[in-house]
Amino acid sequence: MKNKNKSLIFIILLNMFSSLAFNMAHPVTPMFINKLGLPTFMFGLFFATMSIGNFIGSPLFGTLSDKKGRIKFLVLGAIGYGLSQLGFGFNTNPFIILIFRFTGGFFVVSYLTTSMAYLTDITTNENRTKYITYYAAANTIGTSLGSLLGGIIGNNNFKYAFFTQFILCLILGILVYFLLEEPTKDKKHTTLEIPNHNKVNYSKLINKNLLIMFIMVGAFYFASTSYNSSINYYIEDVLKLSPTFIGGFMALVGIVGFMVNLFLTPLLAKHFKEINLFKTITICITASLFLMVISKNVILFLTCAVIFASFASIHIPLQQSIITKLAKENYGSLMGLLNSSKAIGQVTGSLTAGFIFDLGNKLPFLISAIIVFISFIILLPLNSNLIINNKHH
Repeated sequence: MKNKNKSLIFIILLNMFSSLAFNMAHPVTPMFINKLGLPTFMFGLFFATMSIGNFIGSPLFGTLSDKKGRIKFLVLGAIGYGLSQLGFGFNTNPFIILIFRFTGGFFVVSYLTTSMAYLTDITTNENRTKYITYYAAANTIGTSLGSLLGGIIGNNNFKYAFFTQFILCLILGILVYFLLEEPTKDKKHTTLEIPNHNKVNYSKLINKNLLIMFIMVGAFYFASTSYNSSINYYIEDVLKLSPTFIGGFMALVGIVGFMVNLFLTPLLAKHFKEINLFKTITICITASLFLMVISKNVILFLTCAVIFASFASIHIPLQQSIITKLAKENYGSLMGLLNSSKAIGQVTGSLTAGFIFDLGNKLPFLISAIIVFISFIILLPLNSNLIINNKHH
């Protein structure tokens, strides 16, 4: 029990550190693209190529980590992503950059999928929601610090941010190797103890309710990636503000998200059924995106952006909690499928945002609002009884 508590603390702290490392280059990427003289749609293409790597890597690393153990795939993900980002930031050939974006997406998802599966391994149905919330809060803090540091370090030369990111990814890999222990195989819901199953039967793994959730996840990440790939470019290109401002704004968004996750999410979870809360947050995300589209004032626009990010920070742990409760086993494979749904949303969201930004710089936010609203309609049949029944299955 003591080892499990120690592992819980370490995986949450490492999640914060990994989020810091993985997000350092975001504030300087618009500057990088402008320096290269590339058209706006390349911003979306860079995001999309990384998401294709996510899509291919997610089910692969989820299943492999179920069978071969978690630690090696956490280390592989951290170091592989660091090397890919170094290649991305120090190249000027768009084709070579696209290759490094693909490998970056492929390796980072090894870390993300396995980290979430590791957390699932060492928690129970009873305490999982609580620890997923802490995990998400740590992610938010790390993302904020990474964005802030990246914006400051790379303000005059974006290469400094990429090089620092590479060093931090190497340190992350070393920390994972020495701090984390391989989860024990005595948990009844892990595939590690199921003999003679070299292939995961995905048709048995997925039910109708999980399918609804995967559609919701895809729609959510369409919107959040469209937002993420547009907001920084909008701030620099339309509002003419610096990478330092972008980093500071992203840090502010992260701090608000952290406070929401730490104080508001547990409070809401106590008083509302999880699925009803999830549906409410989904419609609030739609509303905040729509308000961004119609707002004429810069401060109002940025306030709505912060509100969107706050609702998104509640949405993510709820997604993960509901999906793990709907599942019966094969958590690594399931996290792989979850990340594949996420990657489909990211690919389509980033490509759409990249290509329509020039047609109207607020169009990515409008399309995202529509997509999330459609997914909300699909989500309506899902009710708390289904989740409770699966939980006690």
